[in-house]
Amino acid sequence: ALFVIISRQQSRIGLVERELGALRSLVLSGAVPPAAKSSEQVDDNAPADMAPDAAAATDIVPPEVSAAVTVPAPATDTEDSTGEIVSGPWTAPEPAPKAVEPAELPGAAKAARQSDVETALGTRWAVWVGGIALALGGLFLIRYTIEAGIFGPGVRLTMAGVLGLVLVAGGEFIRRTGFKVPVQGAAGAYIPAILTAAGAFILFGTVYAAHGIYGFIGPALAFTLLGVIGVATIAAALVHGQALAGIGLVGAMVTPVLVASQAPNPWALFGYLAIVLAVTGVIARMRDWKLLMAAAFFGAGVWTILYMTDAPGANLSAILFIDAVTLAVLALVWLARRDDEPGPARAFDWPSIVPGLFVAFSALGLSVDPAFAAAGYALPGAVVIAAMVGVALYRPLALPLLYAAGLVTVLIYLGIIPPTSIASDFSSGALGVDGLPVATSNALTLRIGIVLGLVFIGAGFWAARRFAAGTQIRAASWAAWGVIVPLVILLALWFTFGNLDRDLVYAAAAALLVVIFAAGGEWIARAEEPPLKGGVAVSFALGGAAIAGLLLMHMAFDSGWTTILLGAAAIVPALT
Repeated sequence: ALFVIISRQQSRIGLVERELGALRSLVLSGAVPPAAKSSEQVDDNAPADMAPDAAAATDIVPPEVSAAVTVPAPATDTEDSTGEIVSGPWTAPEPAPKAVEPAELPGAAKAARQSDVETALGTRWAVWVGGIALALGGLFLIRYTIEAGIFGPGVRLTMAGVLGLVLVAGGEFIRRTGFKVPVQGAAGAYIPAILTAAGAFILFGTVYAAHGIYGFIGPALAFTLLGVIGVATIAAALVHGQALAGIGLVGAMVTPVLVASQAPNPWALFGYLAIVLAVTGVIARMRDWKLLMAAAFFGAGVWTILYMTDAPGANLSAILFIDAVTLAVLALVWLARRDDEPGPARAFDWPSIVPGLFVAFSALGLSVDPAFAAAGYALPGAVVIAAMVGVALYRPLALPLLYAAGLVTVLIYLGIIPPTSIASDFSSGALGVDGLPVATSNALTLRIGIVLGLVFIGAGFWAARRFAAGTQIRAASWAAWGVIVPLVILLALWFTFGNLDRDLVYAAAAALLVVIFAAGGEWIARAEEPPLKGGVAVSFALGGAAIAGLLLMHMAFDSGWTTILLGAAAIVPALT
């Protein structure tokens, strides 16, 4: 009843506003309303059956008819002269333009804003509250019938399911037929999306109640039905908007929590997540919904990390599978053909931060967790890191993956340096070191470090040269990580496996880095515009060569010779 009263009041208020707008536009235009013609003045040559219609058209339109015509209030002089449409005899054929006083413009704009606020508070919020009430009503219908014992469990679930389907069908009917709700401003709330969201919410609750409360259906069927509802809701967002996709995504991601199983199957979980992620990626790419894509990556990443906490019972193949799907959706779906889009060039795509973060976490866990490292999972972790670098190289907008891969590699190899933790007791004034290496230090770690160092050097300098004449931040990022990661790996391996007093093998590796970084800096500089400009990427490369030279002296000579050679090296830049 309250909704009906509000609807009627809104209709009356809307009628008054439209009539006032018509009168105001008439006054501002300066047009004089023509005299009404009587039915006797109709042209005698016109057909007899057309005379009454012509006469009726010349009469003043009654309020009931004019209520169906919306007359927008003029905002500018141009709209007053060219865009105003007024029904009935008040329409001037060519209204003479009249300048609006500047003092009246702020008042008109303020009135328009006030009208928008009143419309939003008077209609849209009521529609949204009504949709939420429908959704909660469907769930409370089940609870009330349980407490009152009115119907059996099957009837309760059937009624709730039918209500959900009716709401979804009603939303689709309104969308397809263009049914207009007789409430001013209600179209802005987009009722079809609200009804569809409420129906999906009720269907989620119905399936969960059938499984979790009554046990009518098993976990496999419940899991399938909840997944289908979630994916269908996400797909329906193509015509109903991003908010509905968010509801479907939340429902799809919480489905594994709602359905308990005595024998959890990781392949069922990650296969389901892969489908949800792929569908969401396609829809988000079609509509360019960045927030939806980031949320989908976040949900899949959280499930991956939660599953990995079950080490050593975690299945390595399942972890690698979901990481591969995440990177594939990012590179082949979400970032597909984005470099060709018109508009200002972007350094990176911010939703790529989320998959980069979680995939890097999984690679870090495979490499440093004692259970995973003891099982030899460090090599698959290195493969994941290399795949992240490859995706960042393939899709320039996936630059956050480079940062994530580089940071994880640095953390892994800093973690193999014994000791890795510092303990302090300020109450007794003692400071000491304690702890064990985070990762298992063995020959495999050494070989993986060499390969990862080469990957970052090759990809880093090649990409830095590629972007040297274009996006400077990309060139600088690739050059920086192409220098930082190899230097950290060399330093960590020297501390862990080398002779800290004097080690010619690691000194030779440092000398090789000096040559590579210096030559790479020159190679990048020749690709700049103008050539040899000496940008940030070149500075990173040459700075890395200087640091590698410092390590070379420490590794090849003792402390005395190191001091002398460093002093001599300081003269070299002045001579050149």
